Amino acid sequence: MIKSIFIFLTSLFRIFSFFKEEVTLICKIDNIGDYILFRNFLKDLKCSEFNKNRKIVFIGNVAWRNIFESYDRSTVDKAVWVNLNSLQSNVLYRFGILFLLNTFRIHTIVQPTFSRNLLIDFLLIPLKAKFKYSPFGDDLNHIRELKLKNDQSYSHIIKSEKEIEFEFDRNLFFFKELDSVFANVKFSLPFERKKQKENAISFFIGSSSKTRQFSRENLGYILKSIENQSHYRVNLLGGQAEFRLAEELSKISERVINLCGKLTLSETINIIGNSKIVLTMDSSGLHMAMGTGVPKVYCFSNGNHAFRFVPYPKQYKNLTVFFPPIIEMAIGKHPKIVYDSFRNGSLIPINSIRIDLAVKSILKGLRS
Repeated sequence: MIKSIFIFLTSLFRIFSFFKEEVTLICKIDNIGDYILFRNFLKDLKCSEFNKNRKIVFIGNVAWRNIFESYDRSTVDKAVWVNLNSLQSNVLYRFGILFLLNTFRIHTIVQPTFSRNLLIDFLLIPLKAKFKYSPFGDDLNHIRELKLKNDQSYSHIIKSEKEIEFEFDRNLFFFKELDSVFANVKFSLPFERKKQKENAISFFIGSSSKTRQFSRENLGYILKSIENQSHYRVNLLGGQAEFRLAEELSKISERVINLCGKLTLSETINIIGNSKIVLTMDSSGLHMAMGTGVPKVYCFSNGNHAFRFVPYPKQYKNLTVFFPPIIEMAIGKHPKIVYDSFRNGSLIPINSIRIDLAVKSILKGLRS
């Protein structure tokens, strides 16, 4: 009852939109890696036949605002930033965003997130628009019955005839259904290239999940092995949460440098893009490395959302992925079984990976 009253009150703010021109509203509020695998589609949206030269209002996650401001600001006319923690926990903040969105005169809403959630629906369903587009997607982040009910509030639900596994390819299918201009979009991530690439390895040690985070012992083993067998400098990358761990690891050698929590996201991308080799957990560091075209990328994964984010499709030949033994044994001959088993997540500890075999492969790559 209270929710309905608040939504009604927010709708009254549409009076401020009556004399404004119509806009296209695009909402993308998921995580850093998701945005990196989506951002290439923004460039062609404004001038597409689908958009018809309307101005574009973009709702984004403040967590990756630095990437957007560094590379993509010119692709939209107005950006509205939301803090997901506040959106989840603060009712007044949530309705405040809804008040703001109702001040725009919205013609079309584009919701490209495959695993739509309740927060996205909360923001978009009450808004008045002639057209609302969303992938059919899955109910990984939703309540199945409620998702199916909410699907009816979107004018166009786009569903693929076959299963598309890789996240970028899912985005590609969705946007091609909106306009053929998107058919030639390629995955890439800009960065500031140095004239001479440094003899450096970037090691992205962070992850949002404990099951995808190596122990201090395994991280130390990898670093000591590299330090003993090469003359590379190793840049430890991650957020403020990894700073203390990286401080400990940096004591292994003067060639191990702690940069965790010291860089903006765009600065992190520049460091990664200018590396000869990148080591990373199954996290945003992987997509930064693949987007910038690092020659050799080594990823440690517990199989979480297999084939959606890792491994990349076969045409991306610069990526080597290390999985726990149970996945390593099956992924080559039985990829469908692995996909069906881990498509919605994995709780296998990443520390079960055969770290000795992984290090052997990495050192071989260093020597080559």
